Amino acid sequence: MASSSDKPAAPPPLLPSAVRFLRHPLSRHHHRRSPWSTRRLPLLIVLSGAAVMMLFYLLLSLAPCLVSGACFRGWHSPYSFDANLAHHSKWMRDIPDNVNITSLSIPGTHDTMTYHIKKFPLQCQNWNLWTQLNAGVRYLDIRARLQDNTLHIFHASEPTGYSYQDVLTTAFAFLDANPSETIVMRLKEEGGPVGDKNFRSFQEAFNWARFESPVTSNGSHRHLYIYNDTSLPIPSLGKLRSKIFILQNWVDHSPGSQTYGLKWEGPQMILEDKWIIPDTAHLEDKWQAIKSALEKAKTDAPDNQHIYLAHISASVGVLPIEAAAGTKNNTYPIGMNEKTSRWAEEHLIRGVRTGIVIFDFPGKKAIESILAWNKHFKKRSIQTWA
Repeated sequence: MASSSDKPAAPPPLLPSAVRFLRHPLSRHHHRRSPWSTRRLPLLIVLSGAAVMMLFYLLLSLAPCLVSGACFRGWHSPYSFDANLAHHSKWMRDIPDNVNITSLSIPGTHDTMTYHIKKFPLQCQNWNLWTQLNAGVRYLDIRARLQDNTLHIFHASEPTGYSYQDVLTTAFAFLDANPSETIVMRLKEEGGPVGDKNFRSFQEAFNWARFESPVTSNGSHRHLYIYNDTSLPIPSLGKLRSKIFILQNWVDHSPGSQTYGLKWEGPQMILEDKWIIPDTAHLEDKWQAIKSALEKAKTDAPDNQHIYLAHISASVGVLPIEAAAGTKNNTYPIGMNEKTSRWAEEHLIRGVRTGIVIFDFPGKKAIESILAWNKHFKKRSIQTWA
């Protein structure tokens, strides 16, 4: 028989507070929460109201994008960002062969290949190369550096993720599909070689893509127009159909240096490129430079000796997107794209030109405001491209 010491110990006596809790658990729980719930209700109402207001202002800020689609990264401009809505893949088709390329009004893009660049302050475009060409862009700004013995596209020191061969294959495919067109291409040496796996010069890498690359040599034979005698007039459109006309922005340091295109900043080029803008307060200075360049292209006598280029782009103290579309805080609400396009719409005159107009983030209306200056041309000669 077990002794009293073998019996399990009795549980400790409940404290009075515990007894009250067990007898009335719900009432105690309710007693503790009720004051907090009462205090929390106004706070919940305030927070809910704040959330509703934040959602309202978010939708309000997005409203222009939802209405027009001309919006990118929170910037809105009726003359920017929606180049994909423009479809002018054959706009040169109705222009006679004997028209000088220097007499045309040509939309272009600055830092053409930066649409996927990782650093936003260096991004200047939001649509890929094919979309730009299909929209009507016929001037390309291609900036290359030597890397791994071939040319790759950079903006300053930042790679775009594309090679020069990528550019050429897209351009060749476009010209094959649209033989009435020509492309003016600035090819710039953007900086020194990258890495230590380079034994070619910039020039040699250019010629490798032209003559030896299994990807681009055949297309180069068909489509690259080599302008190596600058004593001759700049070619007419008929000679340049289905061709790429190069603006040569690199120096050939090899013995017996060669010329492949019209020299950048040479005597045949009338250039506006006021690209260093210290801050948004000086954007008006940029607009005055653009307007002067457009007026000069419009009023100078047409000839086949000079080509006119106006950069609508700016950076350094401002973001490229701010210069193009205006500032978000409305300190400079109307960007260069809209100012330039409105000028083109208001000053359209039969028989004159804007020259090449080079945009960041162009939209449908910007591209079409420049193309409209070519509508006075009529077919008066047999086309050689058909």
